[in-house]
Amino acid sequence: FRGAVIEALGDYKAQYSFDALNAVAKLDGPLQDDAALALGKIGDKRALETFAAIQRTAPRATQPSIAAAICLLNVNCESHEAYLADTLKFADTNTGFQELLRAAATGLGVLAVAGHPEAADSLFQIGIPSKDPTRAPVALAVAAVALRNTPLTMSLLEKQPNREAAIALMAEGFDMLEEDLDKERFFAAVRRAYWDAAAGSPRRALMQSLIDKLDF
Repeated sequence: FRGAVIEALGDYKAQYSFDALNAVAKLDGPLQDDAALALGKIGDKRALETFAAIQRTAPRATQPSIAAAICLLNVNCESHEAYLADTLKFADTNTGFQELLRAAATGLGVLAVAGHPEAADSLFQIGIPSKDPTRAPVALAVAAVALRNTPLTMSLLEKQPNREAAIALMAEGFDMLEEDLDKERFFAAVRRAYWDAAAGSPRRALMQSLIDKLDF
């Protein structure tokens, strides 16, 4: 519950909560990564001092959240995105790093929601050929991006060389999500885009594939 509240404070860019979140981010524990991501979403660069400190002390599984948070503050974003993608690839090919895998997938998802197409592309590239235990957290991240940054997701799907597999990955994530209202908004956006697209156009074909695969 506390993690959900912290996430909401970040999503709504609750500047008034900066001091409290900054204090939580300095504490080792299960809420440290949530607090770091929330601070990144708020966008106050005072958090960089905290991030620099906890990068040296936080456990390995928390490092992806810190990297994503720093990128959200527009600092060394390219290198942090590359770190997250490399971490996800490492955890995919080496067993026993499930926490690290989930953190890297979540970090890339947060960046994609914030408008970083490279982060979303990494999720598709790694997720499409993957199997569990990698596939589930990546599918969940892809689905969350689809709900929270639908235009970016549509743009990437239009360019996907293996579109059917990309949509299948997203569909698996949708099955794990419980955000019914957000799903309905996404479905409404897809239906609207279908009717707005010209008959026979690639965009209408994409929307038809989404309607068929996601079963709505």
